[in-house]
Amino acid sequence: MAFGRRQVVLAGVSAPFLGSGAARAQAFPSRQIVWVTPSAPGGVLDVAGRLVAQKMTEMLGQPVVVDNRPAAGGTVGASHVLAQPHDGHTLFFGNFATFASVPLLIPNIGYDAVRDFQPVNGIGASHNLIMCAADKPWRTLKALVDHAKANPEKVTFGAGVGTGQHAAAALFAHAAGIKLTHVPYQNFAQQLNDVSTGRVDLSFDYPLSSLPYVRDGKLRALAMNGAQRLEIAKDIPTTAEEGTPGAELYGWSGIYVPSAVPQAVVARLGEVTARAMRTPEVVRLFDSTGTVPWPDYGPARMRQVLDEEIPRMRQLIRVTGAQGG
Repeated sequence: MAFGRRQVVLAGVSAPFLGSGAARAQAFPSRQIVWVTPSAPGGVLDVAGRLVAQKMTEMLGQPVVVDNRPAAGGTVGASHVLAQPHDGHTLFFGNFATFASVPLLIPNIGYDAVRDFQPVNGIGASHNLIMCAADKPWRTLKALVDHAKANPEKVTFGAGVGTGQHAAAALFAHAAGIKLTHVPYQNFAQQLNDVSTGRVDLSFDYPLSSLPYVRDGKLRALAMNGAQRLEIAKDIPTTAEEGTPGAELYGWSGIYVPSAVPQAVVARLGEVTARAMRTPEVVRLFDSTGTVPWPDYGPARMRQVLDEEIPRMRQLIRVTGAQGG
């Protein structure tokens, strides 16, 4: 008898809580949503984010605006999100760098990617193009590798500390058996400019933001660090085809919110993000830039991605000796 009464009491208590969660989801969003992007305007995250944000705006009935907060490998943007109310109205464009590599390279960043953030939904993944200025003497990746072997640490590459580009360069150098010199950048546009003018030798960057420079003749693409050639750039060989297997790496991104944001709100944001990712305009953008969309990568799958990436990056840093700075 007591057991039955307990069941009735618990049922009566739990119902209002279930109702309040549903009410929060229905009332969300109640104002503008700010999507913090840890990159400068025009970068790969910014371009993709603005189009997805536009589609989310149409679906949610409230504006979703992109707030660019580059610097310190994305840690500035992440810290800003954590300082805002944890109600789902401030999102973070988390990625490979901010969650998997930067925390291993820059001490005391002020947040724990696993503890302090929860994933909402995936956005996408992309491999890197290895590029140099159009007037550099290396017309192939093999020629670059031969030059770098004959001139250890003389060949430079530009990248933000701990970024996907930084990791891609470290892995490539390790696979090729060469030593490159890292030139740190906080401004992506400045880095591309310095590579195109020859001040820095190499850039490792995503097709979304860099392929136009290649097509315009400002940069020469030596290879792509994926397992197979891109449909949109079949003239660019893979690193394996150029004699450097084991250099494959991709950068990924997703929408994150602080861990305290209610699950009903996370579910609502995830559903809208997935729908936005499937719209024809977003699909066309991703197809045209060699980016693989991740509309079906919900919270559980994104946690799995991070669980796999952190130890992989720890191992890469150990074997390559990559450092922050």
